Order: sequence, then structure tokens, then C-alpha cells
Amino acid sequence: MNTGPATAAVGIPFLEERLLALGSLAFLAPIPLFFSNTLELAVLLVYLGALALFLARVRRGSVPRLGNRALNLAGLLYVPIIFLDVRFGSQTLLKTMLHLLLFTTLFKLAAIRRERDLSLALVLSGLLFVASVSSSFHYAILLYVLLVTTVGWRVLVKWALWRDLAGAPEEWSRDLVARSLPGRGPLVASVLSTVLLAIPLFLFLPRLKAPFVKGAEAGREITTGFSENVDPDLFGALKQSDRVFLRITSEEALGEGAAAVLRLRTLALSRWEGGVWKKHAERSAVRARSGTAMLIPLAPRGHVTGGGTAMTIDLTPIQSRYLPYPLLGNALRLSEASFRNPGQAWVERDAARNLRLSFEPDRTIQYTVTYGTRPVADFEPGDVAEAGTPAGSAALRSFALSQLGGIDPVADPEKAARAIEEVLRGWTYVLDLQPRGPNAVEDFVLNRRSGHCQSFATAMALLLREVGVPTRFVTGFLGGEIGAFGRYVLVRGQNVHAWVEVWCGESRGWVTFDPTPPIGQPGLESVPLAQRLRQVTDGLEFFFDRFVLSFGQGDQAELIRRLRDVAGGALSALRRAGSGMSPFLLRLPAAALAAAALLLVFLVFLGRRALGISWKTRGLAPASGAYRRLQKALHRLGAPLTPASVPQETLAAAAALGPAAAKSAEAIVRAYVRESFGGLASAPGEEVRLRALLDEFRAAAGRSRAR
Repeated sequence: MNTGPATAAVGIPFLEERLLALGSLAFLAPIPLFFSNTLELAVLLVYLGALALFLARVRRGSVPRLGNRALNLAGLLYVPIIFLDVRFGSQTLLKTMLHLLLFTTLFKLAAIRRERDLSLALVLSGLLFVASVSSSFHYAILLYVLLVTTVGWRVLVKWALWRDLAGAPEEWSRDLVARSLPGRGPLVASVLSTVLLAIPLFLFLPRLKAPFVKGAEAGREITTGFSENVDPDLFGALKQSDRVFLRITSEEALGEGAAAVLRLRTLALSRWEGGVWKKHAERSAVRARSGTAMLIPLAPRGHVTGGGTAMTIDLTPIQSRYLPYPLLGNALRLSEASFRNPGQAWVERDAARNLRLSFEPDRTIQYTVTYGTRPVADFEPGDVAEAGTPAGSAALRSFALSQLGGIDPVADPEKAARAIEEVLRGWTYVLDLQPRGPNAVEDFVLNRRSGHCQSFATAMALLLREVGVPTRFVTGFLGGEIGAFGRYVLVRGQNVHAWVEVWCGESRGWVTFDPTPPIGQPGLESVPLAQRLRQVTDGLEFFFDRFVLSFGQGDQAELIRRLRDVAGGALSALRRAGSGMSPFLLRLPAAALAAAALLLVFLVFLGRRALGISWKTRGLAPASGAYRRLQKALHRLGAPLTPASVPQETLAAAAALGPAAAKSAEAIVRAYVRESFGGLASAPGEEVRLRALLDEFRAAAGRSRAR
């Protein structure tokens, strides 16, 4: 590696300053990739360490510079490295491409030879920033964007100053005024205008049918009973997670005494096969008409599906197609926005009242459930034949009979279920995650008598089956945390629960029992004040996920529908106000169109001002005004100039018109640089001299164009 002074080795003005500025952006750009599990910590530390060493040498005045031979060798070596990385290293194309981008950024910074190499290094840093933002799903990424915006604004403004002073680099070190950055006002105004413009674009810009799909993050794997096959011995990590999976808002306040409302049934399984609970095979579809909401009765035989209290459920992805709903619920309503497209607007409901979507949600969906004061009775036998199949365990049958105390389970299955439930509730609840082997249920009942909710629910279901009572194994959520603000409840992974449904005859139908000891049954509770801050941050994360990451085509259709309804209601109210306003109402569409046109003109004007597309010279100092008029004249002659073009570009455009035009233009540009960056006041008569130079330029340009 060859080293040497910046300007001596490469001849680019302000090389050290530009490399340090680029290094600050390149240092910040990839940091979120580690927190989103997109980049390995070791790779990130190697990159940041190499970049820090590079910047330390630049700060000492010695710019590392790789020769062509080293660059060619590195390029050849990286071809097999990519193969080995994909095959044996990261084993994913995404991480391999990020490794390549980090590698290229470092080598480009150490191989600056021309002006465009600096621009390419800036682009590479920008690509790292885009990768970080696009692969991060936590709302904290907004703070990172704010930090990079602040640093990037300073870098880009200085970058423009360095380009302007490329012809007079001594001004940067001689005059402190030349280093001063513009005020914060333009930054704040530009950021606010960008946000105001971005909001309507975000809401109404056409989207793909499905929103941005995010993969499962490390540490958030869901391996509990929301699949169609549940091994009760392999209790999942979700039960120990404090991640929010549901946010429930009710029309009525949910106090600590309303825990029964929040027993959310997700999946009932009736087949016990090889030590695993499996779902009943029968399915029947409930379809919705395109463009309308879907009302799904939660109980068969024409039970009331309207009325009662309404609760709104926001469900984050739980790697399952099944919808949780409260046992007290009588109807569930899914809006069109819940589906990826109208062609998928249907839900399956099987014999066990499981509600299954046609797709696995990869974004937060919202639906409404109406509920009453007691569970809606389910008298449909459904899968009762399969639910009554015993496991064939003599040990379980003997234990069950010994606990019934003479109760006839066939004649009074509900009383028998109460007896078994009471026995199991007296045992010990532990979150034991270790599998127990092929005879786990017998070992639990006869020996251990301690376990988690799935152990207790499985034991009760099989004990009752052995004495002729049909049962189902049910998984879902129970309880939650009362939110810090508003009438809402946060339901976390630790609220996952399992219980049993027992067929108690045609007169009672399916009845719910919970054999887990009370200490193992999550409740509805208010958290201490010290934990309210976590609720606030969880709420922010939930809002960001629901209304930013998960905002898709269906949400747009719902938003437009609501705006249309509001506008239609307002117009109808005006029409009902009286016939005297009818002429005004007739002119209302034309007035709205005119207002929209004026708003568009105003936005275009602001855009031109924001982009600097204004040749206004009034109020400028003499040299600055003459320079702006020179640029305007060149622009009219076909030069691709704007008021943001640097002096070098202006001089190059004037040189194309001949030596005479170039001489006059050079005199004007020098006066502009002295006045704007040298802090020198204009001499008496300067304005007259500059006007004469402009006349000479126009005359020379006219002669050049005539030839």
C-alpha cells in the first residue's frame, strides 16, 4: 500500500476533508444491519475497525492509496470468496451481497484517484444506508434516520462548498467565513416539507397487492400450539416471550374483573395420534362478497350474530393462519383491508369452530368481534366421534376412575369433568421445557404431577376420553396487560395458554374447562408504574408495525372508502341545509377543482424554490447578481446550468462559446468568488464594471452563435 500527501498523490482539492466526511457516513451506514440480524457482529466489527484505522491515517495527513495491482488482485480473490461465503459462510445471498458492499466501500475509499471516485464512494455509503433502513422493522430506525440526516446534511453542504472552492482551495484555510454552513432554517424547512409531501405519497401511492414481507427475526421463533400438529412435551419459546402479539380495544373499559372476556380461542384439536395433537380434517368455507366486510358467526344454528359489545383486535403475525377470538364472542367481522386481494376474501370454519384464513398473515391485520356476557353455547357435535377416541392407556383409565368417586361419566360428563379438573388444579405448575419421552402423559399423571398448561390440558383431555367422554385440546391466549393509555389491552407471548373443551351431551354441548393451577393461568392485570414505560415503547412499536410496515393495498382501499363516506355525508348534509344553497352546491365541484389547481401551482413554486430553480437577482450583492445573470444567459443559450451549478461548470459552459466569451465570464466568476467566499467588499464602481463585462459576454456569445 502506497501512502502520501493528499493533494500531492492524487491532485484532488480537499481530499482529506472529503474522505473524513465520507468516512463518517460510511461508519454510520451499516450499524443497524447487526440489530436487524442481517449482518454478523464479527463482520461489522472488522469493517468498522478497518474504516477507523483508515480514517485515523487520513486525519494524520497520510491518505492510504491502493495501487492498481492490489485492486486487481483483490477483485480476483473475491470471486472465490463469494462462492465460499454462500456455500459455507453466511449461506444466504443477502448477507453475501452485504459483505461485498462493505468490501467494495473500503477498497473504494482507499483507491481515490479522480473526482468521480469520491462520488462513487458516496453512492456506496448511500447504498449501505438504504440496506440498513430497508431491513429494519423497529421504530427506533426513525431515530437512526434522523441522526444520518443531520450528519449527511452537514457533509453534503460542505461537499458543495468544496466543489465551489475547487479553483481557490486556499480560501478554505484562509477565511473562516468560507467554512460556515448555512443556517438550520433551510434544513428544518426542507425536512418538514419532505415529510408533508411524503405523507400523502405514502398513503395514496399505488402499492403491490401484498405489503413489504418481513422474515422471522432471530429470537422470535414461534414453536407453540398454533400449528395443526402440537406436541405437548415440546413447549415453545412463545410462552416465555414478552413480545406483544395482540392489541385489543373494547367499547367498554376492561378492568381486572373482566378476565373472562379475554379467553381467546385460537385452535381446537381433536385427534390424538402418536403423542401429538392433530387437527380434524373436515373444513367448510365461509366466503365474503368482494368489496364488502365479512361477518362470520362464531356459533352455528343461527345464533344471534349482531349486538353486544364490540372489541377491535389487532393481530400481529404469529406464524399461523388461525384467528384468535373470545369465547364470549358471537360474531367476527373482517374488513376488506384484512385480505391481500379480493380474490382471497374467504375464511374456513371447520367442525371444531376453528377460523382459518386462506393465507398466513405477514403483516398486522385488524378485525372486530362482538361479544356478550356469557359464552355462546355450541350444541353442534362436530368432531365428537374423533374427540371421543381413547388413547388406550389402562393406567390413565384406572387413575380417572379412582378420582371420579362413583360419578358415572357417561350419564353426567360435566360433573366428571369438574372432578378431574379439580384434581389437576391441585398439582404444581412449572415452565418445564424438557421432553419426557414416549409415555409423557402417564409419567405426568402418575409420577411428576407438575408441568405447564399444555401438560395439564392434555392430561385432562385423555383422562376423560379413557372413561368415554369426548374432549378437545384448545390453544389460545388468556388475559393481558391493561394499557397505560386508553381502553386497550396488550396480549403478549406469555399470555399463551391451553385448556379443554368437553362434550357434555346434547343439552349442554361443548363446555370449557381449565385444569391448569390458578398460578399458571394468566390474568388481566395492571402493571406497576415502573413498567408503564415499556408499554409506551411497545405501543410505539405496534403502531409502527401496523400503520407503517403493514400499510398495504387493502388499507388504502379502506382509507379511500372512509374518505368517500365522509365527503358524501358532508355533501348530503349541505344539500339538506336548504334549497337556497343549491346554486352554491352546483358550483362546488368547479370550486374544488380550481382550489386543487392553485394548490398544485403553489407546490410547484415551492419545489422550484427548494431545488434552487430561481434566477432572481434582486437584493444580491453586485458580483453575485452579475454571476446569476451570467448563468441565466448561458442557460438560455442551451447550457445545462441551474443556480446550483458550481463556478467550474459555469466557466466550462462559457468556454464553449469562444475565447472572448470565456474571458468576460472568467472575470465575473472571479469577482463572485472573491465576494462570496473571500469576504471582500465590492470596490466603488464594481457594479458598472460587471455590467460592462456582461455586455461584452453577451456580444461575444452572439458572435459565436452567429458563426
